[in-house]
Amino acid sequence: MVFNSRQDHQPTLLVVEDEELVRDAMTRLFVREGYLVLTAATGHDAMGVLRTPEETVDVVLLDIGLPDVSGADLCARIRQLCPNLPIVVCSGAASAEEIEELRRLGITHFFPKPIALSDLAAAVRSVCKVPLSPRPAP
Repeated sequence: MVFNSRQDHQPTLLVVEDEELVRDAMTRLFVREGYLVLTAATGHDAMGVLRTPEETVDVVLLDIGLPDVSGADLCARIRQLCPNLPIVVCSGAASAEEIEELRRLGITHFFPKPIALSDLAAAVRSVCKVPLSPRPAP
């Protein structure tokens, strides 16, 4: 997958989170916000999504406490494949050194868990280059 900032598709978010309840909550939030949401529970699965030619991911929302790969390793792999893809990181247990390494790798935002979902949604909106379609009034 090559990062693509085309304006003619629904903005797509890849949520990489190993905790199913958190992943589901994020998915519901961003679907309501108007995003197409793809999910992955592991770093391996995330890279599989990003390598799929028919998927165009606009933003990655990444939990760095994954069971199969460190957050820094996954960020480095994402950067090799998609150098300009915005990455928003959430973590409940990152050290200052880990956060600094992630920033060196070019993450867009870092949020400690727990996080207010409204703050997370605002961060994703701020880095997504594909505009959301206006939602119909209720």
